[in-house]
Amino acid sequence: MKLVNKFTLWYLCITLAAMLAGIGIAYYKVKSEIDEAEISRLKVYNDLMAQTMRNGVSPDTYLRGRPAEIKVLKQNEIPVNKHEVYEHTFYNTMLKHRECRLTVTSYYNINGTYYSICSYNYITKANEILTGLASSFIWIFSILFLLTALSARFVSRIILAPFNRTLKRIQRFNLKQKQRLSLPVPNAKELKALNSFLNNMTDKALDDYRALKEFTENASHELQTPLAILRSKLELLTESYLHGKDVDTVMSLISDMQNAIEKLSRINSSLTLLAKLENNEYDDKRTISFSGLLTETLNSFSELLDMKSISLSRNIYKGIALQLHPALADILLGNLLSNAIRHNTTNGNIEVHLTREKLVISNTGLPPEVPTSELFGRFKKGNKRSDSIGIGLAIVKQICDLNHFTIQYDYANGWHTIQIIFDESIGALKSGVNEDVLTPRRELLH
Repeated sequence: MKLVNKFTLWYLCITLAAMLAGIGIAYYKVKSEIDEAEISRLKVYNDLMAQTMRNGVSPDTYLRGRPAEIKVLKQNEIPVNKHEVYEHTFYNTMLKHRECRLTVTSYYNINGTYYSICSYNYITKANEILTGLASSFIWIFSILFLLTALSARFVSRIILAPFNRTLKRIQRFNLKQKQRLSLPVPNAKELKALNSFLNNMTDKALDDYRALKEFTENASHELQTPLAILRSKLELLTESYLHGKDVDTVMSLISDMQNAIEKLSRINSSLTLLAKLENNEYDDKRTISFSGLLTETLNSFSELLDMKSISLSRNIYKGIALQLHPALADILLGNLLSNAIRHNTTNGNIEVHLTREKLVISNTGLPPEVPTSELFGRFKKGNKRSDSIGIGLAIVKQICDLNHFTIQYDYANGWHTIQIIFDESIGALKSGVNEDVLTPRRELLH
């Protein structure tokens, strides 16, 4: 059933119910008004006759041809009420139909004698009023039904025209065309909200489609490199075995194959972790000592720093605690420090600062070949010659977004600087918290 037909049906049902209730109300009001008007008229008529009798006019003279009756009452027949009303429906044999007679009896003390003056008149019967009202309402409802049925489709074309245009544009929308929907802004508040939502939704779908396409292409490229290495090394290993090459040559080939397999494993682990982050599978937040975890992570990298002759400068406030999943905290710090070491220069420097408001990690290094804002994307590398897979900062960005942290990456005067600004709602606790923290197995994803 079309929407306009549903609205029309509901409107007619509500109108019918209102008209049925209107019949009852109108019947009651019309009947009561007729009765009240006639009762008032008969009371005045009785009062006039009583006044005439007080003036000494004989009742017989006054009653000639008039629908009234005057009686003298005995002392024990005097009623309490001054007026009595009686309505009687009967069958008139002469006219051969039923009639309704309204009788008003009034009681008066005229010159010391009590009289009852009874006057009556014929009024419209209740069923005649009800029949007339029902007939009128039936005609009104029939005309309303006919006009509504004829005008509903025509009016709906005008009112629902913006909705129909929106529907046609949605039906023609195709992600592969890479064109935004750009729906118009209608006058109706509901359609305006609908078009705004659809515009935002399709824009998001286009952005996600482009990102997915770029990610698929980059992933395919990154996977092809280690696979090609494995294929060529296997061929060389086979030839070496057949030609009896020395052990060092064979071991070198096996080492290259192991490195390629390790890169494939890192890519798989990184993509799996990103999928879990996007699905909010790390929602078990705990209060962890971020100061203690950062100190422990720096100590674990001490040997790697010595190997590259990198100087480390640290300024860590004690007692900084965050609401964060322990595994994500470990991956966050591990990836940041690993990148700072990997992309540093020999005899370079690293500076680490942790306050209640933010974490700042700076390192010397070569300038990036792409804008720093793009390095948070998947498979984005600051240096194409780097052996990293380009997912580490994407994971860091996803962890920050998941925990409402703000991350910034800048490069100036030979220094790479990454700042993570903590949300106040998660913020640091007072100093003196327990520095013991459960540290999960470290997994660095570059």
